[in-house]
Amino acid sequence: MTVKRKRHHDLDAIQSKFRNVDSLEITRTAVKTANALGYGLEDIVEAVGDLEEGDFVSSRPAHSPPIPGVWHDTYNMWWDERHLYIKFAGETIIDITLVSFKEKGE
Repeated sequence: MTVKRKRHHDLDAIQSKFRNVDSLEITRTAVKTANALGYGLEDIVEAVGDLEEGDFVSSRPAHSPPIPGVWHDTYNMWWDERHLYIKFAGETIIDITLVSFKEKGE
């Protein structure tokens, strides 16, 4: 599997797209794991807004199932005294979705 150490999606564009609850595109699983940590949608928007370029870990192609052109950008960040794992997936910034929001290690 190809792993890139450079983001596939521009972080500023992601943060602009996810700037409020109304524009948040997120999977049910990500909402469920965020809720289990005590976070609501507003918290998720705030955490995404606090991401920094140095929080980026890697970018990988979608593999389960394999979808040509779709990349997963993964970030790890300390936020609200938790080490979070946040992953976005999409082919373009238009179709990008927050697919994972959980505590790292879960």
